[in-house]
Amino acid sequence: MATNPLSGAGYLLQGIRLITRPGLRRFVVVPLAVNVLIFAAAIALGVRVFENALATLDARLPSWLGWLDWVLWPLFVLVLLVVVFNLFALVANLIASPFNSLLAEKVERMLTERPLCEGSTLAGVMSDIVPTLVEELRKLLYALVLGIPFLLLLFVPIVGQILWFLYIAWVLAVQYSDYPMGNHGMKFREMRRRLGQQRGMSLGFGASAAMLSMVPLVNFVLMPSAVAGATAMWVRELKGASNYQSPTRSRVATRCVLLEIDHLSGRIGGEVLVGPDAGRSLDQIPTEDLVEMLETCYAGDPESAEALEVYLDRERGRKTEEAPRRRNAETPRAPIERMHPDEARAILGIGLDAVPQEVRSAHRRLIQRLHPDRGGSDYLASKINEAKQVLSD
Repeated sequence: MATNPLSGAGYLLQGIRLITRPGLRRFVVVPLAVNVLIFAAAIALGVRVFENALATLDARLPSWLGWLDWVLWPLFVLVLLVVVFNLFALVANLIASPFNSLLAEKVERMLTERPLCEGSTLAGVMSDIVPTLVEELRKLLYALVLGIPFLLLLFVPIVGQILWFLYIAWVLAVQYSDYPMGNHGMKFREMRRRLGQQRGMSLGFGASAAMLSMVPLVNFVLMPSAVAGATAMWVRELKGASNYQSPTRSRVATRCVLLEIDHLSGRIGGEVLVGPDAGRSLDQIPTEDLVEMLETCYAGDPESAEALEVYLDRERGRKTEEAPRRRNAETPRAPIERMHPDEARAILGIGLDAVPQEVRSAHRRLIQRLHPDRGGSDYLASKINEAKQVLSD
């Protein structure tokens, strides 16, 4: 189970990359354009009202106070920027909220290559505007009620500020995860329960969203990025890794473990194939148990040991030294057999009908991410190269 806060932040970064893909950009451009038009009109109206108020003030003040114009204008611009900065994201959320469920659906379909049972349409989105806004108000009410004790604790030095930031992170995780989960009819209580089961990852996701919301210009595209990232987190973590199938995922199988490599994030997951933990996700097994499994594999299954070393290094930060027990294992390796084409396609994450250009592209994409010189591993690089050779032949 991925409880590392950094994994949650990684999903938000993945969401930023996802919204740049063809087919998803309009979910960013349309709400942003509407928001810009609204604020441009509001700013123009504010400037006009301020000019009229200033003209009225000048008419009533003596001429020697004309220098006040040079003081009031900068103050007005400063206040205007503060107001716009703080309200822009809030208004953008309300404008984009009817489109977020559709965005979550498109992202999920892109990641899994499977449509939802009941796909959304633009007409359906328009008809659901009122229910969606009601749901947004419901989440806002939840956030307000939950925030009361944290608001009171805000007056406690240091501790209060930390707790307040964690509260904001949790609320944002709930806010954005509601869209992909709601597409599957998940109730609000069940959604919060699933996020709570992986609280570290959820808080990492929400905390990174909270920090990006304070960055000018970046906060303009935060919402669609967070919705896309929350959808990837739902597909990969919260929905169940065993159900995740996609051409953007590579599989490397040994006798004991199955490694799964996400092409989009570079993250490595997988599951145990034998023993008492068979069927369990590697993310759900404590590091100490994986190390014990590694010790067993050293004696009789060197390839599984190499695969576990890769996972422990990349995902748990536990680097294994030269592993002399694996090199000097009493049980020799089985005779080397040529990789089956189906295994090669699984490693490269391509289909049966993939053309040579797709084979080369998949190989190049993976080897760039997993080459030993770029922080990858010799084991995975050799598997990727072998898969390309098999399919090329």
